[in-house]
Amino acid sequence: MQLTLSKENLRYAWGSTTEYWFCRTDYMIYKFSDLPCEDYARLVELGYIPFLTISNEEVIRAYIKHINNPKVSAKFDGLSSYDCVETFWKYFNAYKDISSGFDSFEEDYVMKKVTEWCEENGVNYKIEE
Repeated sequence: MQLTLSKENLRYAWGSTTEYWFCRTDYMIYKFSDLPCEDYARLVELGYIPFLTISNEEVIRAYIKHINNPKVSAKFDGLSSYDCVETFWKYFNAYKDISSGFDSFEEDYVMKKVTEWCEENGVNYKIEE
């Protein structure tokens, strides 16, 4: 069995407010509310493991570091999670040097994190072309 890493499956990791779990027996991803019980220990016994969650702030901070612009980095140093996200989208819409390249960085970042999660948890996967 393999988990297919498609755009749909990557959405489960992306900034979710609903917790998702991966099932080792059928290689499917489930909402916590759809699981057979709410007991975490029992879920693990049944073959479920928590799926990763990547926040908007995490990707934004990684992107700011990636673009390596000291002036931009200084604007984000010390900002709270909420302020970081809000400030980023204001700059994103105002400055092309911040917005260009973000979408591809975001896709690559999420894919990298999900593949790392799969490898750390012994989950066989394939990347959908």
